[in-house]
Amino acid sequence: MSILESLTRFCWVDNGGITRAKAAWHSNLAGALRFGVGLSMAQQAIPMMSDTLVAETGLSPVGEVRLHADLETLTKLPFAPHSSMVLGDMRLLSGEAWGHCPRSFLKNQVQAAAALGFEVCASFENEFFLFNADDTPLDSSNYATLGAFNDASTVIIEILESLEAAGLIPEMYYPESGTGQHEISIVPSFGVKAADQQVIFKAIVHGVAAKHGLKASFAAKPILETAGSGCHLHLSLWQSGRNAFYAPDGLEKLSRVAYQSIAGVLKHLPGLCALTVPSVNSYRRLQPGWWAGAYNCYGLDNREAAVRVASSHLLHNADSSGKSTNFELKTCDASANPYIALGGLIAVVLDGIRLQLEPPEALNVSPSSLSPDQLAARGIQALPNSLEEALQHLQQNTVLNNALGDLATSYVAVRQTEATYFAAHPEEELMRHRYVY
Repeated sequence: MSILESLTRFCWVDNGGITRAKAAWHSNLAGALRFGVGLSMAQQAIPMMSDTLVAETGLSPVGEVRLHADLETLTKLPFAPHSSMVLGDMRLLSGEAWGHCPRSFLKNQVQAAAALGFEVCASFENEFFLFNADDTPLDSSNYATLGAFNDASTVIIEILESLEAAGLIPEMYYPESGTGQHEISIVPSFGVKAADQQVIFKAIVHGVAAKHGLKASFAAKPILETAGSGCHLHLSLWQSGRNAFYAPDGLEKLSRVAYQSIAGVLKHLPGLCALTVPSVNSYRRLQPGWWAGAYNCYGLDNREAAVRVASSHLLHNADSSGKSTNFELKTCDASANPYIALGGLIAVVLDGIRLQLEPPEALNVSPSSLSPDQLAARGIQALPNSLEEALQHLQQNTVLNNALGDLATSYVAVRQTEATYFAAHPEEELMRHRYVY
């Protein structure tokens, strides 16, 4: 299939974390690629539960931006014959980047890292649920059981093959702890491509699942009685072709840059939560004991800490360049707009580097096993327990607000509207989040 023979979906991710699209038939494709696809400015004023405009964003139905495709993201969709998707940037009619464009926000943060001499390398590690057409989970197995492999084999193999065909190289797959829950990790990428790949990843999983008569959900807690789904965000910084997080003589073989980056995350994490765990449903997952990163601390392979330093670079046969050195932000799920989540993470990491911050001592026990006095002595606090609380922290965070610019206003307004709506309609929360994400 050639793009000249297809229906091409021009995709963007809005402030509610929903991937949306307008599609150009091949007869109109040349014009759409040249001039962009028209979007109302109100598209960044819409919450996840309805297509109603949030007035507090300052955006209205008056005014238009153009979605300009980045052809490097052009991806054929094997689950939809004669169809492809492409991602792009929202620009004003003058051609300038629009201040409410999430992808442009991430580009700005990648450029800010480059100004300090760093390349950003990142990946999103997704957990998701598969449901049958009658809304029952695809399987009832526990973590990594062979029975769950068998139940999901056909659809998972097609998902993995489709990801690989799209240039997203899978690394590991296994059934996760929740009933019907699965996890796939992919090879990391540099810069904006890492977030682009997250959008494509979700599109492929949803599309292949639908082809098999299933429903995929990336919601943080689609089933209350079982484990939630994270979308762990892995990050490293590179300089001159080498991993700047790696230091063979450093503590745990981590560099000062790595520790400064972790310190920046911990300093700003209460506000960053509004960008990385940004839905009402996110806070049903973000609880102690669920390996969700509910405490503001870090540790080597500590899966209850918000920031986990992966130990793969410590293996005796690891590459001497330390290329696998990274940390993962566990306090992240796939209801996040990946451009906003990654852009926010970069902003706080760069703050830690600029200020040469030092993190506290790494935690080598589960924070939930410590008493309140022990947590206080270590300076460890529980992270926000609601979207409203996280948004309050975000609004008070100068670093994140300066980085977001105009996007801060529309983003906070949209997410606050979601919080207010589900406070009034709690009975709708579970199912709306389950199938919107």
